Formats: sequence, structure tokens, C-alpha cells
Amino acid sequence: MKATGEQDAMTGPRPDADAGAAEPIAVDRVERAADRRAFLDLPRRIYADDPHWIEPLRKEEAMRIDPRRHAFYEHGEGAFWLARRGAEVVGRIAALVNRLHLEKYDDATGHFGLLEAVDDQAVFDALFAAAGAWLRERGLTRVLGPCNLSINEELGLLVDGFERPPMILMGHARAYYAPRIEAAGFTKAKDLYAFLQDIDKPMPESWRTRLDEITRRNETEIYSATRKSLFNDLKQAIDIYNDGWSENWGSVPITESETIEFYKAVKPVLIPEAVVFAADKGEPFAIMAAIPNINEAIHDLGGRLLPFGWIKLLWRFRTRRLTSGRIFLLGVRKAYQGTILGPMMAIMLIESIRDVARGLGIRWAELSWVLEDNKKVIDFLESYGCERYKTYRLYEKAL
Repeated sequence: MKATGEQDAMTGPRPDADAGAAEPIAVDRVERAADRRAFLDLPRRIYADDPHWIEPLRKEEAMRIDPRRHAFYEHGEGAFWLARRGAEVVGRIAALVNRLHLEKYDDATGHFGLLEAVDDQAVFDALFAAAGAWLRERGLTRVLGPCNLSINEELGLLVDGFERPPMILMGHARAYYAPRIEAAGFTKAKDLYAFLQDIDKPMPESWRTRLDEITRRNETEIYSATRKSLFNDLKQAIDIYNDGWSENWGSVPITESETIEFYKAVKPVLIPEAVVFAADKGEPFAIMAAIPNINEAIHDLGGRLLPFGWIKLLWRFRTRRLTSGRIFLLGVRKAYQGTILGPMMAIMLIESIRDVARGLGIRWAELSWVLEDNKKVIDFLESYGCERYKTYRLYEKAL
């Protein structure tokens, strides 16, 4: 899919494109500290001229490639590679085995992720060959990705919407990645959509009428998390999410360790009033949670909070208002998904979060992600005035 926007910024570093002639490509496992640093440094060069890329915090990225520190590795295994042409690092990739996925689906599927490379087909081919061989050694016959590191984290390759920067916990990519991956023999497995909503745009009158009617006829209650109970509220939110998503394509449960890890990462910016529950006769059955888009505040920190990044970040939170946020969690217990309460509660939750967002000065909210074949949710969001503005793609290939 052809990108829009500033073409020079989209195409990436062209000098390496199909350079094949010079030196051969060597692909080596990441094992030494120097290799890990090179693995983390590469994206900065790949996106050096892309004005829409935001460098993630290096500490969080380092955790992803450290099995001692990331909760994924309690139920998963990973290996990481660097591709070099001579002394120059030109690509990286991770191969991943998710035991929760294998236990649930028994489909001999492994995953790839953390893929970054210069615009050279030989580099992509060499990286996929190394990752594929490692997965085959473990008896797997199919590879799916990109997953960074699982379906519950950063997922899919951006294939449309390059002209806007990514929201928090969402990925970015070069426009040449998709054709290079496809040329390596991968085909589309599933598309994921991100929607954008204008916070100030009023609720469509047709939905307001239906909402007023349903709230009069049912004993429903909307309430928010509190700072004191935020961790327990988040655990309950994840429980509702896991139940509601358990039969969705590719889903695996978020574990308690992953919940704790996520809570620690986002606690400084997570607003309790933006974690909203719907309860029926006192029992919570639906959850929606939003988070401010801190990418706005870290865009020029170079991925580092030390020595002065923390000072800049705190100063910006005190002196500026972020203008965007992301609804990252939405779940309705299975028992309610076939009832009228399901979609009506989604509206009530959205409206509650919009009220909070307006008070914080937030103007735009991303709702992401939504499976391309989840027609009910897509129709609901579009009828609610949301714009589908980014597409992320998962690719698959037989090994």
C-alpha cells in the first residue's frame, strides 16, 4: 500500500536499497552487551529522516530483549539477531515462542517481531531465514508477526497512516517494510484498524436517544477507578478483558505478571478517572480504559530519561496539556455480548472517558486496535463519528 505524506521521509534510507554487490550479509545472535546496544540503536538510524517516528523509551525497549526482566518470558522464549554488512548493522529481528498461544491453539505457530532493517531485500531475507530456522528447530511450522512481543502488546506492521505519529504503545514503520516482507514470501493474515475520534464532536442524536432509553430500563451504573484502588481496579479490568476477548481471533490471556509489569510502566501517567467500569446490579461487566498519549511529551528525548529527560518530562506535564490520548482497553464479559447492554455500555463508557478527556484538554482519542472482520465494532465506531485512520497488518508464512 502506497504511503501518503512526505515521500522522502516515508521511503527511508535509500543508499542501501538492494545494495547486494558489496559485502555479504552476516546474521548473528545477540549475545553480548555490545550487540544489545546495537540492537537498540538501529531504529534511530532507520527513522533518522522520518518526522513522524517517535523514539520509545530505551529502558522499556531494553526490557523486551531481556528474558530476566520482561513478563513475556515467564511463558515465552525469544532469540534475537543482528544483520551486518561488513561492520555496519543493517537489520534486526526477534523470533518468539509463546507457550500460551501454543497451549490454546495447538497450531505450531511461532512469531517474529522487533523487525527493523534498511531498504534491502537481501537483509530482510537473511533475517527471516535466521528466525525461521530457529523456530523450525523447535518444531514450529508457521510464523506470524510482527508481534512485539505478544498479541497483547505492540502488534502488527503499519501499512497505512504513515503521515501521523504513533500513539502510545502503538508502532510505526517505513513504507518499504510491507513490500519487503511480502517479497520474502509472507502473506496477509489479518488487518487491525486504529480509529480516531474528535473529543469535541457531539454524540450522534440517534445514539443519544437509544442510550437514554436503555438507561431508563436497566439497573446499570458507571463508575471510575480510584487512585487508592487503582491496581486492584486494573486487575479487575484485565479479568473482564480476558473473559470478553477469550474467543476472539488470536487472543491469549494477559497474565498477572504482565498486568503488574504494565501497571508499573504506566502508573505515573494513568488517570484513575479514565479507567471506567459498567456494572449491572452491582456486578462490573464492562471496562474501558484510556491513557494520555505521552509520545507527545517524549518525542525529542531520544529515548532517554537520564540525565535530564525526567526533568523535561515532568516540566512538560506541569506546563503543557497533552492534546491526545488512546483508549487501549475495551472489554465486555461474554455473558453480555449478545445483549442490548453490550453496545449501550460501550457508549456510556466512551462518553464518561470523553468527559474526563475534555477536562484535561485532550482533543483527540485513538481507539485501537480493532480486527478488520469485527464488523459490529467497526460499524459502531463509524456510526459514532470515528475515523479509521491507520491500518496495521499481521503477516504469516509456512516454515
